[in-house]
Order: sequence, then C-alpha cells, then structure tokens
Amino acid sequence: MKKYFFPSYNGVSSFFEGQVTSAIVDKHGNKRVGSEPSKNKIIFWNIFLLRGLQFFIFGLIAQFSAFTFCDNLQVDKEKGKNFFDKMSIKLNIATKYIQIFTCVILAFIFSFFVFDLLPSRLSLYIVDEFSDIHLRGLIVGLIRMIIVYLVFLFLRFMPFMQGLYRLNGACNQVVNCNEKITELRKTSHHYALNYLNFIVFALMLSSFVVSLVAISESVYLNIIYNFLIVIGCIMVGYELLWAIAVTKSKWLKDFVLLTSPLVAIKPSLTEEEIVRTALIENSNDVKGLDKVEDDKVPMSAVISQMQTKLISADRYEKSDLEWIIATVLNKNRAEIKLIRSITKKEEREILRATDRRAKGEPLSNIFGFVDFYGLRFDVNKKVLSPRMETELLVEEVIKLASPMKNPTICDLCTGSGAIAVSLAKNCDAKITAIDVSKSALQVAEQNAKKHDVKIDFIESDIFAGIKKHKKFDIIVSNPPYIETKEIAKLSIEVKKYDPKLALDGGADGLEFYRRIVKEAPLHLEKEGQLIFEVGKGQAKAVRELLKDAGFIDTRVIKDYNNIERIVYGKYSK
Repeated sequence: MKKYFFPSYNGVSSFFEGQVTSAIVDKHGNKRVGSEPSKNKIIFWNIFLLRGLQFFIFGLIAQFSAFTFCDNLQVDKEKGKNFFDKMSIKLNIATKYIQIFTCVILAFIFSFFVFDLLPSRLSLYIVDEFSDIHLRGLIVGLIRMIIVYLVFLFLRFMPFMQGLYRLNGACNQVVNCNEKITELRKTSHHYALNYLNFIVFALMLSSFVVSLVAISESVYLNIIYNFLIVIGCIMVGYELLWAIAVTKSKWLKDFVLLTSPLVAIKPSLTEEEIVRTALIENSNDVKGLDKVEDDKVPMSAVISQMQTKLISADRYEKSDLEWIIATVLNKNRAEIKLIRSITKKEEREILRATDRRAKGEPLSNIFGFVDFYGLRFDVNKKVLSPRMETELLVEEVIKLASPMKNPTICDLCTGSGAIAVSLAKNCDAKITAIDVSKSALQVAEQNAKKHDVKIDFIESDIFAGIKKHKKFDIIVSNPPYIETKEIAKLSIEVKKYDPKLALDGGADGLEFYRRIVKEAPLHLEKEGQLIFEVGKGQAKAVRELLKDAGFIDTRVIKDYNNIERIVYGKYSK
C-alpha cells in the first residue's frame, strides 16, 4: 500500500500500512505529532474502475479523520465544548462520523439550491423550457460545471481555506518527488490523484453528465439513475486522473491545471516541514495513540527543520544530519532511530550545529573532533581533518610493516597525527611524526596522549631538521597536493576552514612529492618503502618521480571511489 496524505487546517495526516500519523503546528507555533491505528484501507488497488470508488470512500473517511486527529493533537484543547464533541458524548458516536453525517446533509441542501434550482433557472435565459431536452441538459450541465468551478474558486481565495490548500500543495510535492526531499522545492505542487482535486474533478464531471443524460422518470427512479451516474463518473473520473498522473505527455499532465489550482497552493517552508515531519514520523514503528510529551520536541520535527536548513544551503547529506544528532545526544546512529522526542535544549544545540554546517563549516570543526580508523581525534583550524580515503593509506602501511621486525616508521606532514597515532595503535613499530607547523604538532601530541601511544614528534620542514644518519623502514606521507591556482575554487568548508599550509602543493601540486622523493633515500633503510597519498590524477606523475629516483616495485592502489589514491615503491641502493 502506498502512502496517502490528507491535509487539515493546522496539519497533515499520512496513512500507511494501517497507521495514521499526523503532524500539526499548534496555536503556540510548536510542531506536534501523534499516531493511531487505522482500519481504513484500499484493498482493490489494481482493479479497474472499482479502485476509483474505493478511493472515494477511503478518502472521505481519511479526510475527516485527518481533521479530527489533527484537532486532537492541539494543546489546551477544550474537550467537549464544541457542537460535535457534545453530540459525540450524547450519542456515543465518534466525532468524525457526526462530522461526516453533518457535511453530507449540508451538501445535499447546498446542492439542491445551488446545483439544481439555480442552473435550471439560469438555463431558461438561454433556451426555453420547450426546447430539446438534451440541448437544455447540455446547457444546464455547462452552467453546473461553471458554478462548481466558481464556488471552489471563491473558496480558493478565502483566508481560512488557504492554509489547507498550501498543506495540500506540500502533500502533492512529497508524492511527486517520490520522497526525494532534496528535489522537493523543485517539484510541482499539483498532482492529479490528490484527493481534493479528485473530488472537484468528479463533482464537475458528474454534474455535467447527470444534466446531459437528463433522465425523466419518476422521482424515485431519477434518484436511483442519477446516483448510479454519479458513481460511474467517480469511477471513470479516477481512471482519467490516473492516466494523467502516470503519463509522460506534458500537455496531458497540464490538463490537471484546470482543477488542481483550485485546491492546491504553493506551500511555504512551514507547510513543507509539517508534511515532512509526518513523513518521517510515519516511518517510526508506533502502535496505538501515541503523542509526544508536551515538554518535549518530536524528533521528526527536528529532522524536518534540519533538512530545510541544509537543503536550502545546498549542503544536505543524510550522514551529516545523523552525525549531528548522534553527537549532540551522545548516541550512535543506530540508537537515534529509536528516539521519538528530545528536550528543547537538545533541539537548540542540534539546530545551532545545523546552522553552522549549512554555512559550510565542517562537522569536525563544529564539534572539534573527527572519527578516523576507529579512533576519535581532536582537530581544529590549525590542522587538516583526516579524510576517510586516508584510512586506506594507513591500511597499506600496516601491511608493509607486518612482516618486519620492530619497524621504524616516519609520518611526514603529520598534521593532526591521525596517521601516526593509528599506526602506533595497530602495529608494533617505533613512530616518528614530523610537521613544519608547531600548532599542528601540539594537536598531534594531544591526540597521542589521548590514545596513550608513544610517538617521537619533530618540528621540521620535511627532512631539514632530521639528523643525516636517522633512517626508517617506511616513510609515509599525505602531503599538500592541491595546485595553488585551484585553492580558490575549492568548497568553502575546505578553503575557509582547512589551513592553507596543509593544502597548497605548489604550481602543479607536486612540489612536496619532488622534495620528499629527492631527500627520502638519505633516510631510508635498505629496501625501505616510501608510500604516498596523492590527489586525483596525480598517481602517474608521482609514480614516475619514484622510478626516476631509483625506486622499484612501484605500485598504485585505488580508493573506494575507484580513484588512484596510493602510490608507493621500494628504494634499491
């Protein structure tokens, strides 16, 4: 069963797999959510014609359920004070059924005067009562269609209806974009099989056909025949709208614009958030009437706000969103999926972090740490935050070091110390970490102390500060490799928040590779290994540098995105 959305004046209800989930904005401006079981289902979804009639009945109940359930979510609601609540208590009947019955009675009265007497009277100004019955039926049918259209057009511009229609437009967007929220704002807010549009279309079609057929029998037979015609128009109308909904023809899709603008208005961000809140809440496994506590904030509402901020800034990544929530709440990603509500203080912290991420600040800067190779490292603006692909460099060094006895490893351009510390924790080796930045070394030393590893830290420009006799079995480096002219084109989270010293690799990005390859042989043991991480498209050039300097058994390894990322070779004296 697919998801169905039905708007109310203050929120929206989503029906899915026997569950109705609603999200509203209460009179205090807070988003509230709740869920309850629903036996209202479409069973014969694939049966031609019959599905249209069932959708009509399903939608009628669902629409009134949406009004009732959304109303019940209001805070400080005075129970039993309005007419429907009083009648519900007195008759021991659910409020929504009393509302449906009342609306049906009012609809019959309204239809009699506006859709029966008025069109008949107006038609006499065009054709007299003795004209051909079918010609007069055609005129009456057209007048009825125009009246239906004008009535809904009048409602379209009434302030008390516009909130309902904006929410309806937001529901249509979710359906049209197949819940791909990043495409939501680019998606049309019109949808052929939207229930309110279906009602308007079916009403116009049936009013025209009933008039055109113009059956003239006894009163009771007229009622029966006209009722059957209306049922037929509902079923046929649904199939026509279904064809419009699935067609790829633009002109046929535009046909829905004849009626959809009457009941769907382009939503604001608030309406979009309400619908997404219901959508997110609908994915939770909740049974029975379930409201979030009054002093808590629904997690689904927080997520919808985060989505809005990140999508508007064109920075939405689901993993970033989950990481922010998990970090603020001190939970892992699996645990946050079970959280239905949080405190208002936690909400403020999450949204503050989201605002910073929306402005381009990396998560590592926002929280001051990053997870790398199963360890948590402190970082700041003085060091480059280690990337996931660098974990592959650590893995390759561990493979090289494993057969060696008490290997010595040098980490050039250590930065935060992520590579050096990860190696110290995962292999039995003596580690030396070198960086030209004193500030970076302070961060690296802090991380080494945090993870209780012993590393020899040296402030040096490459090998300038290293004693000539100092040699290593492995030299590993992830040096700066961005071309100077390309730095200005980098994303804001890189060029603004990462130190330029850790990025600028010279005119062609290879400056540090040349220096290291030239000087490394003086500091490598016999058959020592030199291993690099390189930028995209640099592997071939770096491999040639190694070969020209006398390195043998050179290899190139691709990363998780199939990019040539690791280059290394053995020095042969």
